[in-house]
Amino acid sequence: MVKSGIYSHPNVYIEDHINRCIELLEFYIQENHLTDDDFIKALKTSLALHDFGKFTTYFQTYIKKEDIHIKDKRLKEHSLISGVYTFYCLRKFVDNKTYQAFSFVACKRHHTNPKAFADEFSIPKEDIDIIKKQIESIDEEKFNIFVENLKLSEDIKKQIYLKKEAFCNDIDNTIKGLMAFRRDFRKDVISNKCKYDLIDFIRFQYIYSLILDADKTEAGAKPFIPKRLEDISLDVVLNYKKKLSKNKVIDNLREEAFKDILSKSLDTDNKIYSITLPTGMGKTLIGLSIALKLRNQIRQKTDITPRIIYSLPYVSIIDQNAEVFKEVLENSFENVDSSILLKHHHLSEPCYEEFDFGTSRVLMEAWNSEIIVTTFVQLFNTMVSYLNSSSRRFNKLSNAIVIIDEVQALPTKYWKLIRDVVKVLSETLNTYFIFMTATQPYLVEDATELSQKEKYLDRLNRYNVYFDLTPKSIKDFLEGTDIESSKTYLFITNTIKSSKEFYRLLKEKYKDKEIGYLSTAITPNERRARIRGIKDGRYKLVVSTQLVEAGVDIDFDVVYRDFAPMDSLNQSAGRCNRNMEKTGEFRIVNLIDENGKNYSEKIYDKILLNLTKEILKDKRMLSEKEFIMLIESYFKEVHKRISNDESSNIIEAIKLFKFDAEDGNSIRDFELIEKDRYKSDVFVEINDEAKEVWEEAKNIIKGLKSKKIDIFEAKENFEKLKAKFFDYVIHVDVSANKPRFDEELKMYIISKEELDDYYDKETGFGKDFKLIY
Repeated sequence: MVKSGIYSHPNVYIEDHINRCIELLEFYIQENHLTDDDFIKALKTSLALHDFGKFTTYFQTYIKKEDIHIKDKRLKEHSLISGVYTFYCLRKFVDNKTYQAFSFVACKRHHTNPKAFADEFSIPKEDIDIIKKQIESIDEEKFNIFVENLKLSEDIKKQIYLKKEAFCNDIDNTIKGLMAFRRDFRKDVISNKCKYDLIDFIRFQYIYSLILDADKTEAGAKPFIPKRLEDISLDVVLNYKKKLSKNKVIDNLREEAFKDILSKSLDTDNKIYSITLPTGMGKTLIGLSIALKLRNQIRQKTDITPRIIYSLPYVSIIDQNAEVFKEVLENSFENVDSSILLKHHHLSEPCYEEFDFGTSRVLMEAWNSEIIVTTFVQLFNTMVSYLNSSSRRFNKLSNAIVIIDEVQALPTKYWKLIRDVVKVLSETLNTYFIFMTATQPYLVEDATELSQKEKYLDRLNRYNVYFDLTPKSIKDFLEGTDIESSKTYLFITNTIKSSKEFYRLLKEKYKDKEIGYLSTAITPNERRARIRGIKDGRYKLVVSTQLVEAGVDIDFDVVYRDFAPMDSLNQSAGRCNRNMEKTGEFRIVNLIDENGKNYSEKIYDKILLNLTKEILKDKRMLSEKEFIMLIESYFKEVHKRISNDESSNIIEAIKLFKFDAEDGNSIRDFELIEKDRYKSDVFVEINDEAKEVWEEAKNIIKGLKSKKIDIFEAKENFEKLKAKFFDYVIHVDVSANKPRFDEELKMYIISKEELDDYYDKETGFGKDFKLIY
């Protein structure tokens, strides 16, 4: 093969890069309802031409690092002209104008984040002048040698050969064609009426994702050879379960539920399922088993092997579940590496098979695995993305089985958005969804339920629920509470301030008892140590904020919970007599501050609080079953009363392709978990290891400043340190007493020498000053 002599990357011929991208595309793309002929032509043409602008002498001078001064640095940029040439070519042989427009933006933004489409098609005169100069500098013969070398069908090659004179003569007309889209989108934005729908957003994201994934994987993970592990038998779970002890009553119920649900026949034409089982009934293994069963049925029927994407609300549960899955898989696979099981969240250290750090990060971020365990944030930011980095893995949703565990943790304000996106994904990309929870919110009405929850509720009597909603101060509540020495107690408050006050008073009253304390004011490292202590029976009394509601496997005889919405109350109840060894007590109280204000109103939506009060009105005592049935009534009412405004705003932004816009709503406004904007990151040197970690982070900055390492090495070194570093970081309000701010690491630091001024080793951040939470 005679090469074009043009480079896409240092010492890499552009045809080699693009051909490898095409091979990756063939591996990543899967059959679904979007992949019609025009879609495939547009996709392959876009991928082949996304680096068209690298053929300019300006870019080649830059990539070869030749010492030639270029007055206008924009001349070496390649993305915009690549998008323009792609659009020009597609107009000749792809009738679908939407695909023409999407391909232009996908090429234009393959290195950056997309903006509002009303602006994407606006090309200023100075940019047009740049494009014309760039075209003049391209060697037509070399480009056509490149095309001849591509592993594409002849009908596509025929349309993308370059005839410079024809392209130059048509450039103004091509720009007019792009500007016509600008007028259409602007008209839609002004009128708030759009001819596009969610399915069009899915089409764009799928094209964009496949181009990004192929390009980034080829450039950043060259040793990687794609592969799939098709055969993961359901036996991996069955063999693992044989090793589990079944000595308790709850174990027998879990086994019965497992067998009942696994015995259900699955219709692969149904795309949305739900599994509703009481807390502690083993949903994790049931969810994985159903996904494996469904995966094997789909493979036998269609010859397509779905990935399994298991999502959870909290990082702590992900680490926990991923470890369980690894143990399950190790029963059948000698080496459970990242190609089989991948854990992905913001603190995950890039590690993929035997590859180096940089390659591992590229492969991990694209979800190149059979089973991916990830957070709600990562999943839904992939489904509704405004970022290049998260859009890249969107294609992995095609034909995937997505498990959404603890679905009740999804914010009610986004129920409509999630419902609509799930529906379109299931219909267009053949994505399967399994929603799992103890009490299903009215999120997806047409899900196929696989469990018989009433059957198990009738036999569960783990706790009785007692209500005393008379407003009480913390002091009055404690004075009226008797502690039995034979029982264990968990007190869950709504704020850090109230938890600290309660903990102080409890210690004064029970000086002879070791009392545990949990809140986000203490470092994650210390929280884990205390949870281990609880499991080991070190503490008979524990005070905590609501961080124990989900994902913390602890068990108490008596649980007191400050008033909260019903779904939070239910999660707290799950910490009471979890293993069904005796009848526990779950007691709901109503705590007020020194001004007579409910602590619950400081953090929860008043509509949800009032609805909970209505449902619990005149209730004094309920069984576990009666309480859970009330929660179902609660979700029905929530469904009727919640505002869909925020969902509707994001859906409107999606239909208008407003990825990022200053004038009104944009997709960027979608935040599954709202950031506490009044809180700041604080690193706490609570022990010698923390001090060493901080010094290591500072040394990375020092090495960068002294030029001993470059920016890429610095980023890599911090990525490796990140998980350990954030083990000592808390996110708190520092307005009342600010520690020292480190300008280099852009966060507050409490050194070991300053601990006594800012940090209590028992209750965490905040000493001798008023906390605001």
